[in-house]
Amino acid sequence: MLFTVRSGAFVAIAAVSALGFACGGGGSLEKVDAEDWVADVCDKAIDFDEASSDAIQPLAEADEDDAGELKDAIDDLVKDMTKAIDVFVEDIEDVGQPDIDGGDKVIAAIRDHAKDEKKALKDFKADVDKLDEDDDDFADQLFDILQDVEEHDLRDRLEDIDENDVDDLIDLIDEDEDCASVLFSS
Repeated sequence: MLFTVRSGAFVAIAAVSALGFACGGGGSLEKVDAEDWVADVCDKAIDFDEASSDAIQPLAEADEDDAGELKDAIDDLVKDMTKAIDVFVEDIEDVGQPDIDGGDKVIAAIRDHAKDEKKALKDFKADVDKLDEDDDDFADQLFDILQDVEEHDLRDRLEDIDENDVDDLIDLIDEDEDCASVLFSS
């Protein structure tokens, strides 16, 4: 789920996804014990969640009746979310990869997920840019676009990795409810 917005003065309820990270580099990463990896990634996920909340704030504070202000808030949101995504992926890569069968596939799944999230942000912004600011129902049209944003779930990507150790890694993440709520949509 990318984000949801509405209510009075456009309160962002949002959830920049399960993760919306960036495409990172390639190469081999240091292998880290799975439990340590999850703990470190969960710490980074909380930082990402805070950055996401900060990115959404301008939209939450925007005047619903001011199309220009809403568009500016969307521009800021997309720019700041993209930056937060990039930082989060870099943080994960700094942690390394989990030392499990399929650990390299976990990192690849995160990178692919990030790529999809950044594309969704870009597509969302492009759709908003097409709206006519002079249209009386600009806010309603914006809300409709928000409702149509494609959702991505990192859990699905990880579950698609055919390695039992990855299932155990998912279970470790699920043990930290705050972390799981950031990393996974459902």
